[in-house]
Amino acid sequence: LSVEEMKDLIDIISLDDRPKKENVDVIATLGRHIQSEAGLLGKRLEEFGVTLLNDTCWCMLLHPPIIPSTNPSAKILTNSGKYAHYGPGLTNCNIRFGSMYQCIEAAKCGRMGSTKGAGMSWLRLFSTHTLMRHIRKIR
Repeated sequence: LSVEEMKDLIDIISLDDRPKKENVDVIATLGRHIQSEAGLLGKRLEEFGVTLLNDTCWCMLLHPPIIPSTNPSAKILTNSGKYAHYGPGLTNCNIRFGSMYQCIEAAKCGRMGSTKGAGMSWLRLFSTHTLMRHIRKIR
């Protein structure tokens, strides 16, 4: 994550007061210099239940304790195109690609909303950054 992405993530989390479901892990990777620079932003993310991992790439996270292996039906939702592409082969997990908003919504609901029949409609969605700029303007 960048500092700007951390701000976007906090804004998405703050859209309502629902907590993260206990059975859901939310993990974000970022450089330690970003976490240091972001200060309180990291603390706010951790309060919601986000685990911040420094100085690594998702493609380096292959097995426990990071990737769940105790639940064979566990799914990973990511907003990283790189991880969505390489992750299934590296982890043998079912990985779905979604926006940052969809990742937080899934963390609050405990499941990813169905995209069945949606085809490539995700291409027409606002980027998370554009969506958050719009939300900030109307607040």
